Amino acid sequence: MKLIFSAIFCFITLISFKSYREINLYDSSGNATAYIDNYLSDEVVYLWDGTPEAYLIQTDVFGFNGKHLGWFEKGILRDNDGKVVATIKEAADKITIDGSLKGLKQTPPAKSYHDLAPIRPYFSTLWSLTRLNDFLISGTN
Repeated sequence: MKLIFSAIFCFITLISFKSYREINLYDSSGNATAYIDNYLSDEVVYLWDGTPEAYLIQTDVFGFNGKHLGWFEKGILRDNDGKVVATIKEAADKITIDGSLKGLKQTPPAKSYHDLAPIRPYFSTLWSLTRLNDFLISGTN
């Protein structure tokens, strides 16, 4: 019986730790299609299938190809035009839907020398026409 309680405690601890270090990102339709893993402050942005596509340096978002993609501030991911690409649940202005099970995380590629961040534009409340997946994939092409 003691072994069962220990196993349950370990399982609950692992689940709580995992949810603490992952921040789901919701697209313009309110679907969770990407997430930020901030384990050990190495903030990598993954697609829901586990593919690493970008990373954060403070509030700047860079693709692994070194391209500056946008900014992540106050729970909102914005493109280089200042338009919203994704939000966290707490910053969403719509109903959010968590996706199915996340895929296994792939090992992130080496970070390339990255561009200088452009001058930050006015942050709009308008949603970008670029889908979240396309936005992130542009950082690896």
